[in-house]
Amino acid sequence: MVKVVQPAYGRVFQDDEGAAELAKVLWKETVAALKEAEAVTLANLARADRYVRAKVEFENLYPTAYQQGPVLKGEEGGEYFNYRWSACEKLNERMLKLEKAMFGEATVKAGREKPAAGKVAADEFLGPDNGIRQ
Repeated sequence: MVKVVQPAYGRVFQDDEGAAELAKVLWKETVAALKEAEAVTLANLARADRYVRAKVEFENLYPTAYQQGPVLKGEEGGEYFNYRWSACEKLNERMLKLEKAMFGEATVKAGREKPAAGKVAADEFLGPDNGIRQ
């Protein structure tokens, strides 16, 4: 069994106590999800740490990026792409890759089996010719 040790997020986010606290909460949630999925491995714990750090960065950047929008106005009237917006997109992609690596692809559960083509519930009442007159 793999021993789960939370990284020292207080040292990682030295100047931001809020970020350190958020990281601790996210770590506990992520490890709980890994335990539920029976996917606690050394590799997944390392991924969980990277995921938590990216998620904290995303949570710090996103409010400003959202408020500013993807395009900013320059001082001389031109427009340029908001690098915070781009950073949020890249963090989103990174988090998705880490989630897929830890938990796999989401799969849709198969629905009920469909009847074979040409078969209907009334076939037993209609007889061998299925009610089709030729």
